[in-house]
Amino acid sequence: MKFHSKIILYFLISILSPSILITAVMYIGSAHIMNKKMDELVEKNLSSVRLLVQQRLEFINELTTLISMNPLIQEVLSTSPGEDTSSIMAQIIKLDHALDSYYISNYYASTSSPIVPVIHLIDRPQYKHYDISDRVRDISVLENKAWYLEATQKSSAIITDTQTDFVIITRKLYDLQKVDTARYAALLTVSLDYSFFTQLLNVYRPTPNSKLLICDSNQHIVSSGGNLSDNEISYLETTFPNLPAAPSRLNLDGSPVIMAAEPLQNADWTIVIITALDDINASQNTLTGIVIVLIIICMGAALFTALLLSRNLSRPILALVNSMHTIGDGNFTIDIQYNKNDEFQYLIKQYNKMISRIRQLIDELYISEANKQKAELKSKEMQLKALQAQINPHFLYNTLDSINHYAIKYEVPQICNMINALSDFFRYSLSRGNSIITLEEEIRHTGAYLELQSIRHGPNLTYNLRIPGNLRRIRIVKLTLQPLVENAVLHGYSAQKHQLEIIITAHCKTDKLVISVCDNGAGCDAKKLNDMLASDDSNSSSSDSFAIRNVHQRLLNTFGKEYGLYYLNNPQGGLTVEINIPLENKPYHTEDSHD
Repeated sequence: MKFHSKIILYFLISILSPSILITAVMYIGSAHIMNKKMDELVEKNLSSVRLLVQQRLEFINELTTLISMNPLIQEVLSTSPGEDTSSIMAQIIKLDHALDSYYISNYYASTSSPIVPVIHLIDRPQYKHYDISDRVRDISVLENKAWYLEATQKSSAIITDTQTDFVIITRKLYDLQKVDTARYAALLTVSLDYSFFTQLLNVYRPTPNSKLLICDSNQHIVSSGGNLSDNEISYLETTFPNLPAAPSRLNLDGSPVIMAAEPLQNADWTIVIITALDDINASQNTLTGIVIVLIIICMGAALFTALLLSRNLSRPILALVNSMHTIGDGNFTIDIQYNKNDEFQYLIKQYNKMISRIRQLIDELYISEANKQKAELKSKEMQLKALQAQINPHFLYNTLDSINHYAIKYEVPQICNMINALSDFFRYSLSRGNSIITLEEEIRHTGAYLELQSIRHGPNLTYNLRIPGNLRRIRIVKLTLQPLVENAVLHGYSAQKHQLEIIITAHCKTDKLVISVCDNGAGCDAKKLNDMLASDDSNSSSSDSFAIRNVHQRLLNTFGKEYGLYYLNNPQGGLTVEINIPLENKPYHTEDSHD
């Protein structure tokens, strides 16, 4: 497989594998969470509607109880029926007015069905001749109803009238004037349309296609929120006694559903809920579809990116491979052009340099024999010069030692002292020691220089070295003091004052060592010198200040920017230069290990 094909394959695998894994985990996790939440929602809605229906029925039951205890109604029930028209009408009107306070047109604002209580009196056939109230009637109007016999068997009952699609709530009214001989005097009925319960059920359906229904003990559907299919009705009829109380998953009409049932406590009814899982999974399926579309888009973007990346990576590699094939055929004149600023640019640039170097080496193999001999002679000449450079310092030391021997022999101490000082000075300058030395060595070299200058100038130059012994092991940059002392000697003499005195001292200041070179010479503007040292422009100073700039720059490079030289004007005249170096032995930056 080619390189660019591998890049595309690996790139797609790195995108596709985690995308599929994340999608699967999201789908399974969300499905589990949604199923759990749906079970909880089904149970909650089922319990809520059960409690609500029980509450409504309990309210009506309490309402009928209050009606049965109403004083006006008890007064009429305990009074014998009148014979004349006026007394009969008065009783009907009194009962109708008593029922006015129990008429409810919009029960709890959750249903539109009114609650209308109706009293059916017993043994008062003359009431049926007076049609002045719809709520006061003779019992004979109920005797042909299919549910009437069931209503008379209980003091109160909840009956479903399948012929009229009404729920009939009944209560027997007794003449309570004599409690021990309470007489059954009337039957109170409250008729509720099935829609009264349907409106309640529709509020608590978990999904728009869910079915929430009320069944009586005869498996008759009292009310239903949603239309049931034939298979659902058949399933309810066959498994009604064993309907699951907890949410259970079934397969009805070829689709999975959740079903649960709960009985009412104050009525022989059962509330059943059926919810299609397709409705629950609709949101999840939508989300899954969106995720799949996003994965496809990401895969397309990843494929495009992989193609672009493989092209950018394989193009320079293929150029290198083709170049290597060309070089294998003996052609070293190829030069790969690559203008992008990346790692391949560096690689190809170095490759071109390597090819150029190989071509150059091959060309050098064909140099004429004369040029080769000339190069060999030149090499031998350079080796001879290097050998002489090693011999010359030793020849100089030996010559100085010979002159010193004759000075001692002929008792000329000035020449002896001068030769020793000059020998020490050159031995220090020509040595190949480290560029970082001890202050002791730097003082010794500077002392040799001052000794030579004092012999030259005689009594016009005096010097004093006041360096405590405990500070002489501190390390310093080589050739720091001698250029400063030389600068003081060159520029310190004045026409008015011929005697020059140089004093070198050292002291500690916090974490620094301060070495002072003080003279009483002609002096100079210290501020001008300090500004010159602080300036980054090396062309701003004259050639006379090259030495001090060199010393200052080497101190900065070695120990850091907080160290270096600083000039002061002496009150009595002359100039003082302070050398600031750290007390610790480790330098900030190590120069070249050799001079």
